Amino acid sequence: MEKGLLEIRNDFIDKILELDDSSIAILLLIHFSRHQNLFLHNPKDWEDSPTNWLNEDKRVQDEIIGILSFIILYSLTNSHVDNTIFPEYRDLIDDMGLMDFLDQKEYFSPFDRFIGKKLSIKIISDFFGIPKENTRRYVKLILQAGFVNKDKKFGYLLSFEAYKLYLFTDSLNNICKSLMITLADFISNIEDEYQVKFKIKPLKNFNIKKANLKIWCRVRLHLYHFWVRVLTLDGNDKNLSPNDRAVLSASVYFKNRQGILKFKNISELYENNHLLPTNIASISEAAQMPRETVRRSVIKLIELKHLEKKGRDIYRYNYPKKGGEIDNFLKVKQLSVRDMMNFYFNIYHDLSKI
Repeated sequence: MEKGLLEIRNDFIDKILELDDSSIAILLLIHFSRHQNLFLHNPKDWEDSPTNWLNEDKRVQDEIIGILSFIILYSLTNSHVDNTIFPEYRDLIDDMGLMDFLDQKEYFSPFDRFIGKKLSIKIISDFFGIPKENTRRYVKLILQAGFVNKDKKFGYLLSFEAYKLYLFTDSLNNICKSLMITLADFISNIEDEYQVKFKIKPLKNFNIKKANLKIWCRVRLHLYHFWVRVLTLDGNDKNLSPNDRAVLSASVYFKNRQGILKFKNISELYENNHLLPTNIASISEAAQMPRETVRRSVIKLIELKHLEKKGRDIYRYNYPKKGGEIDNFLKVKQLSVRDMMNFYFNIYHDLSKI
């Protein structure tokens, strides 16, 4: 990352850490409200996707993405320290600059304990907390799709030929655009709060299909790491399915994402029309899920005290929930804020090269 962008990132992180916990939680709602976008599969990509990767709602099964992401990062972490892995692709691996982020704690630490270990169904199952039989089925699907190969020494390794392919580009482009809009919203709110101006241009008109092979391979690593982290976050409510988390995200509907740091809790955002209540139909449309699936999930989320219903209107409340993801995020905010903003700025850096 260039010195100028690195200085902007560090200054930006420092400004966030000067906020009190309630303001950081409010800021994180911007990210949380777009969470469901990061798992959507664009219809244009369906014909390129193994059909058994999609659930009946034509959403990519989160567990498959998580396991594939884990195997990819496991493979590249090991190749980072062992030149005998993927010897025919060393030039590309070196060109990707893995050391730029695998040497950073937030990327490397979840995988360093697996260096040199043979990857097994049990290791993957234990890592995600997914039943072994489910894990075995998902790994089988990934093998059948040709994205991963079996290996005598390492158990499972990514197929580098498959990794190089420009697949699911529309979906990934939309995900990256959602992330860059979120980063722009983060920046504008911090600028408004401190009356400062960061010299960073919003990224809007990029097309990941036009990325060279180095950038194409790099930018997805950030996303794979994100998907692994989301599915293993400390404080994740174990009662929530991936569908529940998508519904919870889609239940947070911003009318106005600007100037939100002058409010101290989610109730004030509703009272001042920055947040609007949602309903079954609007959540269904935003999450691209059938209404009946959404209705069942909403009932569950109300019982778990994540949502509140008044007539037909649905409100997010009890935020941040004690012992939940945001609560735990704030307990280690010096690390977690840096991790999150490194993720956003690293993707910004790579996308700006397209």
